[in-house]
Amino acid sequence: MKKAAGFGSILLALVFSAETTRGDTIVLNGSPQGTRYRLFDMFGGTWQDAEKSSDNTEDDMMCWAAQASNLLAWTGFGDVAGMTTTDQMFQYFQDHWTDKSGNSWYGLDWWFDGTNDGPGGSTWSQVDVPGGGFFLDKDIADYRHWSADKEAAMETVDSYITAGWATGLSILADGGLHAITCWGFNVNPDDPTDYYGIWITDSDDDKDGPGERPDALCYYEVSLHDDAWYLQGYDGGDDWCIREVIGMESVPEPISLYVLLLGGTTLLRRRR
Repeated sequence: MKKAAGFGSILLALVFSAETTRGDTIVLNGSPQGTRYRLFDMFGGTWQDAEKSSDNTEDDMMCWAAQASNLLAWTGFGDVAGMTTTDQMFQYFQDHWTDKSGNSWYGLDWWFDGTNDGPGGSTWSQVDVPGGGFFLDKDIADYRHWSADKEAAMETVDSYITAGWATGLSILADGGLHAITCWGFNVNPDDPTDYYGIWITDSDDDKDGPGERPDALCYYEVSLHDDAWYLQGYDGGDDWCIREVIGMESVPEPISLYVLLLGGTTLLRRRR
């Protein structure tokens, strides 16, 4: 796997005080403090939330595919074969992969070249219907980034988000793993290493609810201890930590048109 690229001392950011204009649910688990940096505020587009459903028997273990779908939808790489929404992309994964645990690293690779380079065996999701291979002329390694440094996870999130990359998180608790999508973070404006919280979407957050699953952008406070960053109040506790961070670049870079429309007005995000 490719390690995350290094991050510079000055990263471009556009910070807006207005709440997202997307007409879906905002859930605050804790009180957002400090300065907020969110991908869709800085670079345009909207946050994405592929959702599982309690009446669907083919998505129970597919959180990794939901995460991959969110990344593909925001970056534009998912707009293929008539698909325009993250839910359609998530359904495409379900139609071509078995309902088992997996990793969006392999799912994104398959989306590009049509091959599954993930582990074999009955415990890992496998391709059971041929598909993918939408970008045979491109190398996924040019767009995908990854880090498994748990202690530096929030610095990696900061680096990816402020670079304009769609960002996914693998989180860990008591041997269990889950995949969610990160859309931003809050940080102490006087200390760029003091992170307060993250903004996420989660395919499981309304899986057992009645009726249609509403999309939801959720804020969780984070805490650094035992060399890892823990989400506070997630799943009713504080024992889920960030294990891996995956980033996906867009083509073309979404910031180009966005900055042009704003007349080049920017703020600088300075980091140590």
